[in-house]
This record gives sequence, C-alpha cells and structure tokens, in this order.
Amino acid sequence: MEGLTNLGSFRTYYSVEPSQQFHEDKYLDGSLVPRLETELRKAQSRIKELEREKYGSKENIRSFLRNQRISHEENTDPVVDYLKNKLSKEREERKRANAENAMLKKKMRDMESSVNRLRRERDTLEKVCEELVTRIDELKAETRKKWDEKEEERQMLEMAEMWREESVRVKLMDAKLSLEEKYAEMNWFVDELEKCLVMARKVGAEEMKLKRGEGLIKMARSLEDAANGTDLEKF
Repeated sequence: MEGLTNLGSFRTYYSVEPSQQFHEDKYLDGSLVPRLETELRKAQSRIKELEREKYGSKENIRSFLRNQRISHEENTDPVVDYLKNKLSKEREERKRANAENAMLKKKMRDMESSVNRLRRERDTLEKVCEELVTRIDELKAETRKKWDEKEEERQMLEMAEMWREESVRVKLMDAKLSLEEKYAEMNWFVDELEKCLVMARKVGAEEMKLKRGEGLIKMARSLEDAANGTDLEKF
C-alpha cells in the first residue's frame, strides 16, 4: 500500500512530455535521449497500470469489507442476537418508562396545582368564616345589649304600672275613707235632727217649725238612702 501511495508523487514528476523534460538538458548525449524517452514512456505506461490496479484494489477492498460485514451480520452469534434483542427491549422499556415518568410528572404537577388551588380556596373560606364568626359575635353582643335595654325598659314600665296602680288604689282608699267619714257625719246629723224633733214635739213647738224639721229629716233620709245605694266596696 505504501508503494501505491508513492506512485502518485512518481506520476507527478513524470507526467510531463519526454521531449520537454530531456531535450532541455544540454549535457545529455544525443544517442541516449531516444532510449530514455522510450524507457520513460514504458515507465509512464506502467504507472498508469499500477494506478488502475490501485483503484481496482480499492474497489476490491470495499467489496471485500462489504461482503465481510454482510457475512458477519448473517452469521451472528445467537448470544449476540439475544443481547441485541434484550438491549432493544430494554430500550423500548426505557422509552415506555420515560413516557410514563413524563405522564406521572405531568399528573404530579397537575395535582400540585390542584392542591395549591384548594389550599388557596380553603384559606379564603377560613377568612370568610372568621369574618362571619366575628360578625355573629358582634350581632350577639348588640342583641344582648338591646335585650338588656328592653328588659330594663320593661321592668321600668312594670314598676311604673305598679306605682300607678298603687297610686290609684291609695286615691280610691282615700276617697272611700272620705265617703265613710261623710256618711258617718251625715248619720250623726240625722240622729241629732231626730232628737231635736222629738224634743220639739215634747215641749209643744210651733207647727211650722215641726214641718221644717220634718223636711230636714226627709232630706237627710234621702241623702242616707243615696249613700246606701252607692257601693263603696267597689273602690
């Protein structure tokens, strides 16, 4: 192969025309030139043959290597086939595992997003509940305050009603006592008039005076009857 490689440089040197190469050498003998030209032509012809062989050898080498590769592929060891199949299956399983991992990662991201969203919603709901509890406590306090005020007002009204009833009862009692006193006084007056009339009859007073006294007695009796007709117990 090294010889074939060096042929390229040899061809480059002798690729010029023989007459151009040697006729310019003034020291060469005239009889030697034709023979050298002949030898040069032979050498050039040989070089061309070697180059053709070189290119043919390259093609042969490529064909040989291609045939060797095909033969090697056809005559592969079963162990190698098993390993290749196993490697292929492992690659497929790895691809499937990677796809499943990617899907799981996506699901995890979705779940994490859902959890974060639920956490935010829960925080918002807790804040709303806290605000509602605070508002309910405030309403309870306001309701209790109003209830206490109403209860106090009711008690005051009850006390005022009791005082009013007591005042009315006292006034009625005073009126009853006053009527009883007047009734007793009237009875005493009637009794005194009757005594006077009795005494006047006994001493023989004048008839006019007697009539006048009888009129007074009748008027007193009518007052007594009117007083008896009045129900003092209802007061």
